[in-house]
Amino acid sequence: MKNISKQLALISVLILSSCTHWIVDTETRIQMENRTGEEIRDLSIVSETGQIKILVPDTLKKDTLSRSYEYELVGKFNFAVFSRDSLIDLGRHRLKGGMILVQIEKEDGEFTLRFKR
Repeated sequence: MKNISKQLALISVLILSSCTHWIVDTETRIQMENRTGEEIRDLSIVSETGQIKILVPDTLKKDTLSRSYEYELVGKFNFAVFSRDSLIDLGRHRLKGGMILVQIEKEDGEFTLRFKR
């Protein structure tokens, strides 16, 4: 009986270790939608030291969608986008993995970012 219990425990560990991507999805697929009424480009994350990593290297006219891009990226990040060659701060947001549509809007002169799954 002890032998069967040990074998079941080993099988359970092997199954869980081979299927961790089902538990924690670190792959993030990002697509951007421009709802600002003006042209925007280069959805980016900005580090505390000011380094910029472009996630969506597309230029979008109003009411258009970018292509989808994949990254191994989860956590909280400072987001920004370029508009008229100015870097626009979109605030700090959490990426949880999976497919995300990032909607960029502008209301009363303020740019905002919203995630849709």
